[in-house]
Amino acid sequence: MAQHSWGLAWNPLGRLWWLLALAAWLTVAVYTAPIFISLAYSWPPRWEPPFKLSWVLGWTLLQAALSASLAILAGWPLGVLAGFYRSRSARAAVVASLAPFMSPVVVVALGLRSLYGPGGLLGGSLPQLHFMAQGWTGVLALHSYFNIGLAAALTAAAAASVEKSVVEQSLLLGLHGPRLWLRLLIPATARAAIYAWAVAFLYSFASAGPLLVEGAAYRYYTLEAWLYTLYYGFPSLRGLAALLAVAELGLAALLSATVLRLARGLAALPLAARGAGLIEPRGAGKVFAVAYPVAVIAYLYAPMAALALEASRANSALLAELAGRGPGLAGAIGNSLLYATATIFISLALGVAASASRALAVGTLSLIAVAPVAYGVAATIAYFKPLAAHMGVDAASRVLIVVAHTAAALPLAGRSLATAWERMPREVVETMLLMGLRGLAFLRHWLAAALPAAMMAAGLAAAASLGEFGASIVVSVPSTWSLTVLVYKLYGAGRYLPEASAVALMLEVLSLTAIAASYTASRRLTR
Repeated sequence: MAQHSWGLAWNPLGRLWWLLALAAWLTVAVYTAPIFISLAYSWPPRWEPPFKLSWVLGWTLLQAALSASLAILAGWPLGVLAGFYRSRSARAAVVASLAPFMSPVVVVALGLRSLYGPGGLLGGSLPQLHFMAQGWTGVLALHSYFNIGLAAALTAAAAASVEKSVVEQSLLLGLHGPRLWLRLLIPATARAAIYAWAVAFLYSFASAGPLLVEGAAYRYYTLEAWLYTLYYGFPSLRGLAALLAVAELGLAALLSATVLRLARGLAALPLAARGAGLIEPRGAGKVFAVAYPVAVIAYLYAPMAALALEASRANSALLAELAGRGPGLAGAIGNSLLYATATIFISLALGVAASASRALAVGTLSLIAVAPVAYGVAATIAYFKPLAAHMGVDAASRVLIVVAHTAAALPLAGRSLATAWERMPREVVETMLLMGLRGLAFLRHWLAAALPAAMMAAGLAAAASLGEFGASIVVSVPSTWSLTVLVYKLYGAGRYLPEASAVALMLEVLSLTAIAASYTASRRLTR
């Protein structure tokens, strides 16, 4: 058997691994098959797109590159400060920056609009800031926002792999300030920064975020946003939407393979974001070590503060009436928690297999290409009607939602568990084997040994489920709406910004709670 990522020439899980791998590949197939089925239904597709394909593809790639670069420029210095300097504020800022990384996109879009848009907390008195929430610059601001924390955490984690003696030697040689950064700190974390850039690029490339940015339609729509627009606005061109989705999947598979190649030997867990902390900041560096983390956190959390302020303006009677749509507010919260719970258990089980197979990891990471819009629009053609005929509309909708949420969470869970496989001391694994542990017994003991990573993976899976909206808004029916869908419906109406903000704030609290609980549990288990 081929060597696996945990460094053994054979598989200690035995047949169980094959069952898990088969289930994970089945998830990949179930998730991507609707695109090909819908393409077959509408073949040959009409090639009359209401846009210039070269412009849309070029803009999709350009905005992904620019968004990723902005995120790295903001997050990399924070990661260096947290990893190498004795700066509690920088370390705290890295931890705090991870929550926005998993915030629901519709919440962030509302927050940016509440802060920088017309009538916003800052935009109301400073029209010069409207560009942060509108047009092509609004698209860049939205996409770069999520990945600042990722860049900071990965570069801080890279500092942990630098020998203390190397840092001490550089200090003895008189390297300080900019010279120290150019000679040691930046080169030592460059590979992690490149990896973070690649991940940010991939997520931005496959994002439908421009749908939520005022003034972005239609010139600054990404390919994924246009897939949604084609499906709903041009029914005769649904075959073209399916064809473009297949092309997008293939391109994302290539990008996923590149990302995983860059990830070899790097920490993929925020849990690893701890460095040596040997350098004592002095002079202007001391001011920078305090001011920069504060500035980054202020930038990341100001939209949430503006969202809270906007929510305080909500009309309680109107909010109660609007929240009564679909399953009601309590029902939407219950649905969100139900989907998140199911996603956690399924993602952890399938993530074990995905973490141990490079080919499977590429397959699961490639799901980003069709998540969320391409899956949603294609699943309604390929799956929804047959499932609804056999199990009812409500049950069919819930099944498709859980599949969508699992596909969104599986790449995160798989990468988190892959780090645990890679960093598990070989002696621990060999001891388990000497004890005669195989199959399910080995998996149970390994998960116990890797519990901090499993807890973090569970938190990421929960946050991914809570924030998924693109597929959910397509395959949901009123009785199966989650909080995310309820926010989107209110926001899309264009008249209920304070009320939509109030519901969005509840969603953000749930997401932050999931991340904070998993991170706290992981840290306590590693002490």
